[in-house]
Amino acid sequence: MNWSTLAGLSGISLLLSVIVLRILLFLKVKKQTALFILLLVYVISFIPVSGYSINLYLRGLLNDLSISSLVLMGYYIFTMGSDSSQTRPILNLIAITGLFFYPMALGFGPIDPYSWGYLNNAHDTIVPLIFILLLALLVAFSFYKKQTLMLLCVTLSILAYQLQLLESSNLWDYLLDPVIFFYALIAVLTRGLRTTKLISR
Repeated sequence: MNWSTLAGLSGISLLLSVIVLRILLFLKVKKQTALFILLLVYVISFIPVSGYSINLYLRGLLNDLSISSLVLMGYYIFTMGSDSSQTRPILNLIAITGLFFYPMALGFGPIDPYSWGYLNNAHDTIVPLIFILLLALLVAFSFYKKQTLMLLCVTLSILAYQLQLLESSNLWDYLLDPVIFFYALIAVLTRGLRTTKLISR
């Protein structure tokens, strides 16, 4: 098993663990018990069933998750879902970026932002340079604002891209994926609805 396969399968296993954790937190299971169950879920997801493991089946449906997703899921497990101060800004950014990125990448617009992510084999050097500059500004902003989680997501995504830890050769696939986008969008909309209800009262 190569590194890209391991990273892809681990991402799916982490996703399963996070889903289970959400259920355990809702049921108010003790932290030690929850961590043991998560470890069990993670290990079981690698065990082959009829020749294929659970995470391999789901990887075929969902594709590889981004490095940003892995960082956010790891942080969620580490904090047991108790700290939203670091996750809120990055989820806002992912939701806004995804609303621009995915329609454009699917052809609903004059530009294709997905092509910007082919840094190592891009024929046009101007657009990739602008893309890298924007990411550098985001890193500087995250450092200045002490947004550690956002800083980790961006820097680790770029590092993983340079090391080609995922099968994709496009930087966008290291920064963003549909699963984390839809989760971020739902989280932002839900928070907005709650805020609106509080204001209306």
